[in-house]
Amino acid sequence: MINTFLIKYGEIGVKGKNRHLFEEALEKQIAGALKKADGVFETEREQGRIYVHCSGSFDPEEVLERLQKVFGIVGISPAETVEDQGLEQLCADVTDFVRRNVKDLNQTFKVITRRARKSYPVPSMEVSSELGHALLESFPTLRVDVHEPQLEVHVEIREKIHIYTDTLPGPGGMPVGTGGRAMLLLSGGIDSPVAGWMIAKR
Repeated sequence: MINTFLIKYGEIGVKGKNRHLFEEALEKQIAGALKKADGVFETEREQGRIYVHCSGSFDPEEVLERLQKVFGIVGISPAETVEDQGLEQLCADVTDFVRRNVKDLNQTFKVITRRARKSYPVPSMEVSSELGHALLESFPTLRVDVHEPQLEVHVEIREKIHIYTDTLPGPGGMPVGTGGRAMLLLSGGIDSPVAGWMIAKR
């Protein structure tokens, strides 16, 4: 089941020595957005990513809807986090994830592996090849297309392993509270609120 949301940010990543301040601000906004949602949520920062780990009784759709309103988030990937138990078990985990989360299995696909933990003994390309082979054996209607696939299966190997297929857009911009103050004059037209929205999105 989905138990983690990978949070991807944009402009924050190019900040220098004070980047952690922006990441902390984003974590604070995420915690505020999920405060009234059912479930238990814990944020974690690791190498250019923020993870929201979920436990208890929670609604993934509600969590996603709340996260999509947090400025500073560029993309959100609902993921399943599993323990590293070797490549053979990873093939089984990815196959099970696709079986449960991909409705249309008659399409082209590609496996994209990101080996952030360099001590992992198998190179990224080989991991992708093995996972692709396992998926083809389990779902004969899938077809490989490494150039323009209809389905992308992402695997991020860190201390734990994160599996996901979709990345949904966030509002972008910067976390609330990290910029200066501004005043917006609202008239009777649509231009003023749109201008305010665009300023918030940077």
